[in-house]
Amino acid sequence: MVNRTSLGQIISTAVFYGVALLIFLKGMEFLEQDKLIHAYISFACAFLNLLAGMRFAIANMYTKIKSILRK
Repeated sequence: MVNRTSLGQIISTAVFYGVALLIFLKGMEFLEQDKLIHAYISFACAFLNLLAGMRFAIANMYTKIKSILRK
């Protein structure tokens, strides 16, 4: 499989990671203020953004596992 990354893909990946960091930091603020529901929702959103940034790595792992299971 050829890995062809465009500038748009690199930018969107960086944005996903940056937003994940900012949401995580906001979740930490909510945690300090004892707003637990807001904090947990923020951490869940930060985790989903982290996964979105890893979308190509996850797709590659899925393809490899799928090819191994077919053998």
